[in-house]
Amino acid sequence: MIYLFHSFEFWIFFFLIFLIYWILPQKYRNATLLLGSYIFYSSWNLKLLSLILISTLTDYICGLKIYSEENNKKRRFYLTISIITNLSLLGFFKYFNFFIENFIFLLNSLGFQANISTLQIILPVGISFYTFQTLSYTIDIYRKKIKPTKNIIDFALFVTFFPQLIAGPIERAKRLIPILKEKKYFKDINFKSAFYFIIWGLFQKIIIADNLARFVNDSFANPSNTALLAAIAFCFQIYCDFAGYSNIARGLGLCFGIKLSKNFDIPYLSQTPSEFWRRWHITLSSWVKDYIYIPLGGNRGKLLGASTILITMGLMGLWHGAAWNFVLWGISWGLITMVYRLFHKYFSIFNLRRWMILPRILIFMPLIIITFTLFRSESINHFILMVSKFSLNYFISVQNISILFLIVIIIFYDIIRYIKNDELFITKYNFYILSLFYIFLFVLFVHFYSAENPAFIYFQF
Repeated sequence: MIYLFHSFEFWIFFFLIFLIYWILPQKYRNATLLLGSYIFYSSWNLKLLSLILISTLTDYICGLKIYSEENNKKRRFYLTISIITNLSLLGFFKYFNFFIENFIFLLNSLGFQANISTLQIILPVGISFYTFQTLSYTIDIYRKKIKPTKNIIDFALFVTFFPQLIAGPIERAKRLIPILKEKKYFKDINFKSAFYFIIWGLFQKIIIADNLARFVNDSFANPSNTALLAAIAFCFQIYCDFAGYSNIARGLGLCFGIKLSKNFDIPYLSQTPSEFWRRWHITLSSWVKDYIYIPLGGNRGKLLGASTILITMGLMGLWHGAAWNFVLWGISWGLITMVYRLFHKYFSIFNLRRWMILPRILIFMPLIIITFTLFRSESINHFILMVSKFSLNYFISVQNISILFLIVIIIFYDIIRYIKNDELFITKYNFYILSLFYIFLFVLFVHFYSAENPAFIYFQF
């Protein structure tokens, strides 16, 4: 399957596009990437490519109209068309059954017999990501932050650039479109960084995330005395799964001279909720802040600020999936954020004391574990059962050594990154140390590799 980065078919596809891209003259390169992106998505579902085309054409036209109109009512009209079109597609394909099921439950609770059926709807992969990306384009034009692009190929490529089409990073037009328009020269490509991002991303996905997934799936299916380790393992599974995709995407982008945004920045060394969301899924967090949180009122007033946080985080949870555990996961983060802000003045006295960094991280980490346990649970009852099984007994045992080893690798590597304050620090070492690093990864690939190729977790969002 071409759309899976860790499949053999994808790499054949990538090298073909890569060769054609660099052989052709500059003026044909974006068209080549656009065609490749459509082929990439069509390998999953050709019919649902039409949804991307609808969003692309709608926002391309609306962007031009919003910019050319001086009448504010007409500008709002075209912005409304863009928002309604995109959110209608997202709402129908992702949330229709969720709302119907809850409506049926409500009617039954009130004593009414509901003869309403749900639909067999396929969730288009990447729809949550490219919808937010293309929506930001028309909103930014309306806010007069950017000018529309007249080149439809450049705009269509902004919406569908295949490395980040399915699971981000969620880019902004102000940043990405100028990069797409730049002339690219093969001699300027930083293949050393590109290779690192791709290899490290594949390692995070195939070796860390996929191996942890087998243990996590078994433990969540049958909660036992390994529940706590499973909850911790899931935190690192989802981190490495999603960060792995983002890193591969960034490496692939660099191969074409396109620098994509950083999406993860050592999130599990955060000390507060606000810091966590500045480090976790950075492009989504900043999108939600700019297009939902601030327009709703931001921090203005204690009551308004509290309600805004809860609404924003609840919507962020709903963005992740059409289920109540995701909504409650988001709301729980809203509550945690409110509590931290309430006691901020008590925490702030420790900000300048370096020896307090580790205690603050260790105090905050259990909140991450609890919330991600809710995220992974199939229901509230399942979540309560998992938490009730938390125990340090059997946490360190012979059977769990490989799980702990994989987790420790990521912790150790992220601590070094944190100290170095450089995500590419390993590439700055000499040839011999860098070679040892890649040999170490290769040995772990050989030892832990499984022929299974599960899709990335965030494909379901």
